[in-house]
Formats: sequence, C-alpha cells, structure tokens
Amino acid sequence: MQSNPNAPLAIIADDQAKIFLRLLAIALLGCITGAFSGSLQAAISTELTTVRDVRALTPDQARAARPVRLRGVVTVLSGWKASFFFQDETSGISVDRVNPLPPLEAGQVVEVRGVTGPGLFAPTLVAEEVRVIGKRPMPTARFFDLSRLAGGKQDSQWIAIRGLVRSAGVQLSWGHPVLFLEIDIGGGNLITARVHDYSKANLDELPGATVSVRGVCGTVFNDKRQFVGLRLFVSSLNDLTVERPASIDPYDIPTRPLGSLLQFSDAGGALARVKVRGIVTYSQPGKGLYIQDGLQGVFVQSAETTQVALGTELEVVGYPAAGRYSPKLEYAVFRVVGSISAVAGVSREASSMIVEKDGFTAAPYDSVLVQLKGRLIEQVQSGDEYLLHFQNGTSIFSARLSRTARGDNGFNLTPGSLMSITGICSVKADEAHEASSFEIVLRSAADLVEIERAPWWTASHAAWVVTLLVLVVLGMSAWLFVVRRQAGLRVLTITDPLSGLYNRRGFHLLAEQQWRLSLRGKKPLLLFYIDVDHFKNINDTLGHKEGDLAIQAVSAVLRECFRKTDIIGRLGGDEFAVAAVEVSESGRAVLELRLLKTLQQSNETPGRAFHLSLSVGVLTCDKTLEHLAIEGLLDEADALMYQKKRGSMRTFGDAGQSLARELQLQDRIC
Repeated sequence: MQSNPNAPLAIIADDQAKIFLRLLAIALLGCITGAFSGSLQAAISTELTTVRDVRALTPDQARAARPVRLRGVVTVLSGWKASFFFQDETSGISVDRVNPLPPLEAGQVVEVRGVTGPGLFAPTLVAEEVRVIGKRPMPTARFFDLSRLAGGKQDSQWIAIRGLVRSAGVQLSWGHPVLFLEIDIGGGNLITARVHDYSKANLDELPGATVSVRGVCGTVFNDKRQFVGLRLFVSSLNDLTVERPASIDPYDIPTRPLGSLLQFSDAGGALARVKVRGIVTYSQPGKGLYIQDGLQGVFVQSAETTQVALGTELEVVGYPAAGRYSPKLEYAVFRVVGSISAVAGVSREASSMIVEKDGFTAAPYDSVLVQLKGRLIEQVQSGDEYLLHFQNGTSIFSARLSRTARGDNGFNLTPGSLMSITGICSVKADEAHEASSFEIVLRSAADLVEIERAPWWTASHAAWVVTLLVLVVLGMSAWLFVVRRQAGLRVLTITDPLSGLYNRRGFHLLAEQQWRLSLRGKKPLLLFYIDVDHFKNINDTLGHKEGDLAIQAVSAVLRECFRKTDIIGRLGGDEFAVAAVEVSESGRAVLELRLLKTLQQSNETPGRAFHLSLSVGVLTCDKTLEHLAIEGLLDEADALMYQKKRGSMRTFGDAGQSLARELQLQDRIC
C-alpha cells in the first residue's frame, strides 16, 4: 500500500475551511442578534399612535409605560378626579391625567401625549399632556345588545343601548351628584347609566319609559381583573332619547293576583310592570314591605320612605323578579287604596311550612304572615339583628328581629320557654330551587308571646343532669373551637394582610357604626383620607418589595400617631383612611403635629431606600352631614384631599418644611 505525500497538506486545508465556516457563522449570528435587539428596542421606544395598538397590549406590556401620542375626541368625563374617555378612528380608551388642566368637555378634539398603563380591567392611558385642538360632532354610536356587551369587550367604547328605565334617582358618586338610571336592556338584565348633567331631568317621567342612550360602556370588575357587570357613562340628558314615554298613570293597568306573578303566561313579558293589591303585613321604610291577599304574599322592594301602618290596603306597581323562593317585586311604587284592618297570622305547625307535594318540596306559606309555636333553644345577637332558634317537635327554625324593631325594652326570654311566634315566613331554596329551610321575620318584640315558662329545677332531673353536664362541657368545647375558628376567619375577612390594618370592608363596617354612634352622641368625628405621594415611582424604580415596605411603614406611622380607639384602614393600593372620634379642634392640631413628627422620624430610619410623603384630606363630620353614609363621607374627604393636593405641590412629610409652617395648614397637612 503506497503513502500519499500530499495528505498532510489536504488535512490542513480542510481544517482551515472548517475554521473559516465557523467564523462566518458566528459573524452572521451576531448580525442577526444585533438586528433583532435593535428592532426590539426600537419597537419599545416607538410611540403608539392608535388606541387599537394600546388595547392590543397585555397588562405586562402596558405596565412598561410605552410612549403614546394620539389624536381623537373626548367622549365623556368619567367623574373620577380628572379622568376622561377618549376615542380615535380605531377604538376608545380610558385616560387618567397627571395634570387636570386644561378643563375638558365632551366633543373636544384633543391630542394626548403620555404612556400606557395596565388599568384595573383593560389597558389605559396616563396622559402627561392634553392639548385641545378644536371641537367636532360626537361620533356615531352603534347599538349593542346584551350578547355583544357581555364579558366587557366594549369597555371604554362609545356605544348606544335601548331599554326600559326601571328607576331614576340622584346619588353622590366620587363627591359629585349623579343621576343613576337602572335600565333593563332585556330579560331583566340591568345596566346602570350614570348621567352627569341632569339639569333638564323630570325624574318622575323616566321610570317606565323606553329609551335609547348613548355613552361610554364602563365595566364593573373585581380585584382579579374579571368581568362582573356593566355600566354606562353619559355626559347629559341630551344623549338620551325617550322612544316610548311611560304611562302617565302607572296604576292604569289591570290588577294581577299575587299568586300569578312569573307564571307561564308571563313568558316574553318580563319587562312589563304589573299591578297587585294586598294588605301590608310588614314594613321597613326605604327597603321594602310585604303585602298579602288571602294566603298569597309577596315581598315588595321599594325605596319609598313613607311609613305604612300594618293592615293598610295598598295598590303596588313594580317589576316581577325571581326571589329566594317565590317571586318578588322590584323598583316598586305604591298607594293606599283601603282602610286599615287587622291581619292575623295563619296558625300552623312548623312542620307544615315545608312539605312534599306531587313529588316536589313545596313551601305553601312563603311570604305569608304565620303564627307558630316553639320552644326557645337560644338567642344570638348577629350584627344589628337578633336570631332566636326554636324547636317544635322534630322541626327546628329561626326567627329574625332587627335591633331597631326590638325596641328599648329588650327581651326577657328564658331558653326552654314555649313561645308563640308571629311573623313573615321567609323560605330559602337550594341549588335546585326547592325549599330547603325557612325562618320567621319578626316585626317587633310583640310578635313573641310566652305561653309557658321553662320549668325550674326538680329532683327528677338529677339522674340526667350529670350526663348533660358532661355533654355540655364536650359540646361547649367543640362549640368554642368552632366559634374561635369562625372569629379568626371573620378577623381575616376584615383585615388587610400586608399592612395589618382593617381592609376596605372592615373599615366601612366599623367606621359606619362609629359614625352613627357619633351622631347619636352629638360628638365630632374626624375622617382622614390619606394618599401616599409618588407611590408608583417607588414601585417602578425600587420594585414592589420596597413598595410593600413603604405600605408597612405608613401603616406603622398611622398606628403610632392615632389612638387605639381610632379606626385605621387601608382602602386599597396607597390609600388609607382614619376615623378619629371625640377630637376637638385643639386635639386635631395635636393629631396633625403628632402625624408630622412620626412621619419625619420614620423617614430617618437608617438604610431605607425611599422617602415617604403623604397627602391628607381631613373632613369634620357633624350633624350637617348626617344624610351621608361612610361611603359618601369618604368621597367628600377624598375630594377635599385631591382638591387641596391639586392646589399645592407641598406634601406632608417633604424634607425642609418646618413644624410651624406645617401647622398653619387648615384642612390637611400637605
């Protein structure tokens, strides 16, 4: 076998070719990577110029604050601070403003420069600058029915709806009076239209009218960005057209039997109001009443505050809707048509309240005034109500009485006593909508009459008392375990896990109760609405972990500053509220000074990466505001805080401000 003298040279040439190819591949890969990186960076830095492009972003992409420059028309002012809805040729979107100037109005053509935001449901814009260019007619609004509105796909879009007005009333919203219209757009599906300018409204003519309304579709959602319901933002009544006016006399319709509501003959006619007639067996002004005709009863949901005496005969006009078991009437009005006559409860056994009939479980006395007998097992106070548990044979049932209906005399009931219980039978249904249990709604303490007092101790009981005591000890242990566990769960439901303060629900419950106590005691209540300044910058620049530490730092400041008797809550995000009771004007100044000192001490914490400053609105709640619930008071305090914050760039906690100058501020320390 002969050797090839040129073999080494061939091997060297082949290796050089492979090295060259590898270098060429590396160079090409570098060019491709550089080009892709440059394209990606360019895509991120390029301004978005249409709303469609912004709405196409995912929440994480929108959170990256992409630059935006858009031109379009202002459709509706939302009523929340200085935000508004905006629409260009491609779509509509909600816009939050950093600067509330210039003032805007619907129909103005504007240029918006800002950045994207994730929003709480759909992407939004955060406007850094809004420039008014001119004005033009509003765009044409397309009509949408429920099938195309469900799920929130039309959020922030300029739309039109058609439906039947069920109710019309003015309420405070975000510190401003707004006309709320409940509009049935089909099959009992309601949309709440919020009309900001209702100066031309005749509220009595709207309920029962068929209308078409144009506005911006708003979405009701939860904290998980999930769709819950719909609402419509409307600039003024100029955007509402009455297509078919309501009947001049709502009572000018045939009278229906109470037992005929929502039967087969009502198919396709659920939108129409009906008129019924009956005698009042229960009345709670502002919430509703029960009426009865023979052995048929119905609950009437009505906002009318007129006190109606029991036994009064009424004509009621309202919308039939499904109740817990039997139908009820919603958005009802009524008038007196007969004299007052006493109505006696139907005397029955507890076992006859729920029976088997034709293979189904039935409740023949739902919503009817009944009279039962039972031995009292226990009495429990639950919030503003008293629950009494009774036993009659093998049947166990409850009776419910509000604290206001109980009166000042209270109860003097002994467990084991045989009682006569008179009240409205209210049936609960299971998932299959079959009657599963019932309770008695008591009208006053007089509905409970003791027939036989519980027997005193006798010698014949000695044999089983020892056994009973053992069982009671074991039962109480188990009961205490359950009660403590339930108490712990209740605490969790009203506590914010991050700050350890009350959450929005807990604050509302406790502050509402304290507000009513302050009114009754004619004592002042100070309501603080607190906003952490530049909190978004802390999250964006330092990260959410530092943002959580900032929330906890503010919580510690508030705990240190305010008393244990004051109610402190985190309403959500960077917003807090404090309800301080029995604080004089001099005491208010001390509170403000203490809050300032405590915040400054907190800002001197070594190693902290952030500096805290607060904006505070302080509302003095006295008898002049007794018509407002705590939600309305919070709206007022929030509006005050925002108004003062907008008028001054100095914020509570900024370095370089002396204590004396801070105490010169009247309504908030900022």
